[in-house]
Amino acid sequence: MREDAIKSRTGTALALVLLLGGCSFEDGRDASPAPYVTPSALLPEPPPPPPPSPSPSPRPASLRSQASPPAEGKGGRDPDDVNGDGFADLTLVMSHRSWSPDLVIVYGSRNGLNPRTRTVVPGAHLEFDRSTKTADLDGDGFADVLVHGRVALARPNPDIPYILWGGPKGVDPEARPTAVRTPVPPNHFFAETVPGDFDGDGAADLALWTPTTAEARGNDSTMKSLTVLYGPFTREGVPHRRVVHPSEVTLDSGGLVAGRIGGRRATDLLVRESNDGGQSASWLIRGGPGGLPHRSHRLNEGNAVAFGDFDGDGRDDVAVADSGGRNNEPGYETEPPRVDGVMTVYFGGTRRAPQVFRNFKAARTMVAGDYDGDGTDDLAIGRRPDSVELLHGGGNGLRRGGKTIRRLGPATDPTGQKLRPDERPALPWTSADYDGDGRDELLLNWRPINHVPEWGPALSLWWVTDGDRDESAFDTNGW
Repeated sequence: MREDAIKSRTGTALALVLLLGGCSFEDGRDASPAPYVTPSALLPEPPPPPPPSPSPSPRPASLRSQASPPAEGKGGRDPDDVNGDGFADLTLVMSHRSWSPDLVIVYGSRNGLNPRTRTVVPGAHLEFDRSTKTADLDGDGFADVLVHGRVALARPNPDIPYILWGGPKGVDPEARPTAVRTPVPPNHFFAETVPGDFDGDGAADLALWTPTTAEARGNDSTMKSLTVLYGPFTREGVPHRRVVHPSEVTLDSGGLVAGRIGGRRATDLLVRESNDGGQSASWLIRGGPGGLPHRSHRLNEGNAVAFGDFDGDGRDDVAVADSGGRNNEPGYETEPPRVDGVMTVYFGGTRRAPQVFRNFKAARTMVAGDYDGDGTDDLAIGRRPDSVELLHGGGNGLRRGGKTIRRLGPATDPTGQKLRPDERPALPWTSADYDGDGRDELLLNWRPINHVPEWGPALSLWWVTDGDRDESAFDTNGW
């Protein structure tokens, strides 16, 4: 693919040669696949030792929550089950103003999520604006928690991925988080890490952006490459192998979204172009026995993305939708008809043509899960201003006509300020089988915008639904 094949809306070349060494789009040229890159080829010297591990920050004892420990588990294959007892768990970051954020794990049970059964990892200096992710990175049968964080007073002080290891009692809040060993020194690392099983061997992997080496890029530190760290990982954060895919991407390259880990099915990876307020293009890389290949397929523009098996054939599909965001620069405030109000579903296991939904309105967030237990994934879509639309999966893909869910936060925020209608809806956050009944629960979340209290954690409200009724609900007040 030529470097000028993709242009941003402002006319700046993105120069995205991402995994396209063996794929042709316009000029029909093919290139030999790049070989696997060995650690010695990545670094002129051995990687430095991991940065110091975070230490808990002191806080008033009266604000520390009392919580019950989880039941001891024996391990399993659920990538969301941190204590291995057969029930998926919820991980989230609780932000504070006066000290560093807490990592909180709420454990599942036969009765679903139990907010009284939780682990709080205090003062780990985690980035509160980043979601946590779980996967069994060392292959011991217990899901581990992947977070991004910074070590206080460390120099350099990079934002890098850390692993908190799961086990029969969940995460040990006193344990030292393990820094992921990246193929470049941590002070040159750009954090963007997602877990998946990209080669389908049952061991979780990590995909992330890393800077292209100075030798290869003429000391241009703004260029990044897609690196895949293949598991299992050691307890020192070292992957089994790693592959750097040739790419040239500007510093503001977009995010990564991985398919859901399940069994020994290879997960796919979606790479999003950066955007300037409007809808951005995506490239899909299908996983397989050898891992992610050096080729990809361009998808329609859309910033809302969700992976799921929407037609029940055992392969991941991906839905890409217009999120409603628009560029506010004169002349760029609109999207073309193929993007505006459109959701496209790309199927993975068949040669079926993509499924296109038009006049679809904006999708603020999208979360896939099998909410009715029929073996195919459904899709929950957070709408403006105050509803969640549920689309059911089936042999022909997604279909409309499902339930509409409405859960609202309070009319005022904790300071008493009145909230606008579009600031009150609870939106789809994630899904998992928290009660072990074979059906996913949809988790909805509401939190006030731009409000972090001086003392105590930021308030958030949670609803656990089966796609219709509430199975439980709780808030984080007093955590």
